[in-house]
Amino acid sequence: MDPQAPHSEQAFLLFSVGPVQPFIAAARTLRDLWTGSFLLSWMIRKAMEPILERLGPEAFVFPDMTKDPMGDGNLRAGGLRSPCLPNRFLAEVPAEDAEYLGWKCERAFLAEWRRIADEVKAALTEEIKNKAPDFLDEWKESVERFWEAQINSFFDVRWVALPWEQCSPAVIEKVLGPKEGGRKGESPSAEELWTERVQLAATVLAAQKAIRKVTVYQPRWSGEGIFPGKCSLLGTYEHLGPAHLERAAEFWDVFSRAISIKGTRVRPGERLCAISLVKRFAWAVYLSERLGEDPRKQRFEDTPSVAGADWLANVTVEGEVLSRWARKQFGTWSGHWMYWREPDADSEEDPCPAEVWQIIKDQQKRQGRPTPYYAVLVMDGDHMGARLRERPGRDHPRGISRALSEFSVNRVPAIVEDHLGTLIYSGGDDVLALLPSRHVLKCAREINEAFHQIWREMKIPGSEATMTAGIAVVHYREDLRFALEEARQANKRAKDSGRNLVGLTLCRRSGTHSWVSIPWEFLDVMNEWMEAFTIGKGKPAASDRWAYHLYQELPTLEGLPVEIFRAELKRQVDRSEKVTKERLS
Repeated sequence: MDPQAPHSEQAFLLFSVGPVQPFIAAARTLRDLWTGSFLLSWMIRKAMEPILERLGPEAFVFPDMTKDPMGDGNLRAGGLRSPCLPNRFLAEVPAEDAEYLGWKCERAFLAEWRRIADEVKAALTEEIKNKAPDFLDEWKESVERFWEAQINSFFDVRWVALPWEQCSPAVIEKVLGPKEGGRKGESPSAEELWTERVQLAATVLAAQKAIRKVTVYQPRWSGEGIFPGKCSLLGTYEHLGPAHLERAAEFWDVFSRAISIKGTRVRPGERLCAISLVKRFAWAVYLSERLGEDPRKQRFEDTPSVAGADWLANVTVEGEVLSRWARKQFGTWSGHWMYWREPDADSEEDPCPAEVWQIIKDQQKRQGRPTPYYAVLVMDGDHMGARLRERPGRDHPRGISRALSEFSVNRVPAIVEDHLGTLIYSGGDDVLALLPSRHVLKCAREINEAFHQIWREMKIPGSEATMTAGIAVVHYREDLRFALEEARQANKRAKDSGRNLVGLTLCRRSGTHSWVSIPWEFLDVMNEWMEAFTIGKGKPAASDRWAYHLYQELPTLEGLPVEIFRAELKRQVDRSEKVTKERLS
């Protein structure tokens, strides 16, 4: 049916899946992080199929599906590295089919999740049978006890089917309250009524989510009454394999050394539940077959390589960056090698090949060691719900959806790549990326400018939208989950400070953390500071000793007039070395 059919025959279908952050953030590696994001986009796309097949992409209000960013053609054309569908969608559907389509969308999402899980389970069982047969019976027993219970209890799918005929102005006013600025007894226009019904659907879904899902997780009881320890990544679930401590240690040690599917494996020390195993092996077992892409070609650098990307960009061998050359030549690469003092400094990492080690040592003599700190960048739009409701009618939100699709699919990936970063997710107004610390401020600034540019290019009426960013600068040895949480908290602090800001947190390895909220315009000044404190081509770096002295005086300076602070700042810089005064002038 045509989505433009008479209002009484139409309905809104609002669909949402959670939990998003726990699923994505349960990661030790960038591949884990990206796989979680990609899987959610992949399964959301599957959930959309009942509507796409029956009504076409024009039925979707949000996100814009006219170019289908997760469609097979776009994925094969280079879209693999930037999953871009949010965890919710809104569609106009025939009222008589709304409940059925909602049920079909839910079934499609969960069926795909179980299909992926079943194939991962079968592949791992076959691997254990061939490479660790002594543990096969215990593996099968644990699968019978925990696998289905864990897989079936994780995702919370919610949807609302809202027939327009049942949403009269009186009903809307009763639920949402009187419209601000509206006159009593005045009937809303068709465009206003359309927008108010969208808001009503969102309110009903929010009410549903307020009733917390009671997860039914009941693993089968064993004869001994013993349960395994917790998963290394998702502590709410037990790991698979033997329950006894010593036997479990033996099993996971063998698993990490012997089990590998298309180069994907479990790291030493990890013990994973069904959810984490599906995330880890979904690409190698399931997605690579559907997309015809070997996962070994979709490489993700480790966090030390992200931190040292600037340094690596200056080391080329036979026309290729050192990391790529080493993989081709020796079949391995570890970013940790750039920071080691010996070629076999860590027993949990592959030893560095002698030829690679010599190249690294030679580059360290010329350039020093790379910085061990990288940055996590989290960005999202401010008050996007209010922006969608600023002007009545379907054309305005659809225009915003098109703008956000252009921004996330065609603008953000190129900006992150230009700054040597790794894009994890770009969908709608949300961005998650990891970058070298020296590049993160420029990258965030350019993404923010691209967001505003899209708004102007597509002539979106109403007030111009703004973005808030959260940045966490962390040592590469920190747990990736810690780094993600710090970036999200930095984003939250910036929002709490008024939005349209950049929240910046510096997490020193010593354990002392500093944070600040910065106006977007001030990032240019901060970039100049970064250049001043960085050894450049033929230019010595400024000293930061004066900054430490000023920091010690902050308790005294706080609350005093800004002129006094400026005078003390100038005094401290004037007392510095000649190089520092020249570079900061």
